[in-house]
Amino acid sequence: MADARENAGKTLVFRLPRSAYVAVLILLFCVAPLALSRGGGDQGGSAGPTWRLVLLVIPVIAGIFIAQTATFVSAAGIRVRAAFGSRTLPWDKIRGLSITGHSVYAVCEDGSVRLPCVGLADLSALAQVSDGRLPDIPAAPRKYAPGRRSRR
Repeated sequence: MADARENAGKTLVFRLPRSAYVAVLILLFCVAPLALSRGGGDQGGSAGPTWRLVLLVIPVIAGIFIAQTATFVSAAGIRVRAAFGSRTLPWDKIRGLSITGHSVYAVCEDGSVRLPCVGLADLSALAQVSDGRLPDIPAAPRKYAPGRRSRR
């Protein structure tokens, strides 16, 4: 019972890892030459290169997606935040959790909602913060790489 009282005010945050921003840098390096090139040919006027500058918006949108996508789990419920919106699911509206492949879904009265950034290994922590609304799930055992043995 001490664990339930200890986790009552706790909020778990599940996000994409910071290393995901490397993809934004790679995307920026790929798009920048197209966006900043002069463009050859006899095209007169300044309207030609300006549309290419719109390509620089793609890495910005990818960065916003990475920064905003998260799942917040507390004793009050689950809040799912996407790139351009969020949804709060109180525990009394959640019937249970569903697992499809590597994705975890919260099953509600009006359908299911995918919990971004929540994996199978996170189910134990999610159950602890739920304040008894989800059954206790044992923590996943850690898997270590096999040791290297010398060959004889």
